[in-house]
Amino acid sequence: MLLVNVEKYSSNKCNMRVIFRTYLNKEGTHMEVSKLIKELYTTTDIKPFINSLIILAVSFLLLKLVMFLTEKIIKITNFNEQKEKTVKSIVDSLAAYFILSLAILNILSEFGIIQKSTILTSAGIITVIAGLGAQNLIKDVINGFFILFEKQMTIGDVVNINDLYIGTVEDIGLRTTAIRDFYLKKIYIPNGEIKTLKNYYKEQARVILKIVVPFEENQEKVSNLLKDACTYLNETYDDKLYKVGNIAYCEFHLYGIVSLDGTIGGAKYLVMGVVHAEEQWSMRNRSYEHILKVFNDNGVRIAYPRLYSYDKTNI
Repeated sequence: MLLVNVEKYSSNKCNMRVIFRTYLNKEGTHMEVSKLIKELYTTTDIKPFINSLIILAVSFLLLKLVMFLTEKIIKITNFNEQKEKTVKSIVDSLAAYFILSLAILNILSEFGIIQKSTILTSAGIITVIAGLGAQNLIKDVINGFFILFEKQMTIGDVVNINDLYIGTVEDIGLRTTAIRDFYLKKIYIPNGEIKTLKNYYKEQARVILKIVVPFEENQEKVSNLLKDACTYLNETYDDKLYKVGNIAYCEFHLYGIVSLDGTIGGAKYLVMGVVHAEEQWSMRNRSYEHILKVFNDNGVRIAYPRLYSYDKTNI
């Protein structure tokens, strides 16, 4: 026989100390220990802490489950990789906010700060307070949903926001959008502050080339060289051109002289073509490089500002 003394401190009105004396034998040990654990659990001092830990654990597991199911559901959709990342980011943020809010309310009820029957009422009051004190936050969240479901931009797009920020979209959150600019700085912009959005990375993009040559050059010769350059670009970079089916949407084409620039003394030619969005900047650079090479090989100059001097004695 084994004699065990267990002292239990109760927080009742009399603040009395109760001593349990239990005889444990080989057959009854498990039963007596179970009763002891149950007694400890029902003690008012420890029960809220245990329940709070359980609530936190369940909340964590529930959040992980939501994130797992979201990922699986998105995988069976027809979203592209960029859209998958964007949708997952929004759903994960919503789930985290919602589950965390419920967990906090339930933990407060365990400690008697609020009653379980008033959790919904408390949630309503919190909503009203949040609506009055966090109008900008609500505005950011609503605008974030419109950005996502109207497909205004997705992760990986190059965008111009409010004509102030230009960069690559790295994250579209519930409240803010993060972009990485040319200098690799990460900029966080509240969704509610996005008034104008220019997206350079949709399916197609137009390459616009403006070439200015001096007035003295043979304009017919220049036109023929630019037409030949367009033919070369269309044949060499056929896979870069945006196509509808097997037909190019808009090949590189010379649109002639579009203006006479007196500031640098030259005629401005316009060449345009439509390519895949991700090829816009590289094709622009390659096109300018080829045109410059063609001009150099054929003795055609590019216009630049010049200073003329006159001898007054000969005027």
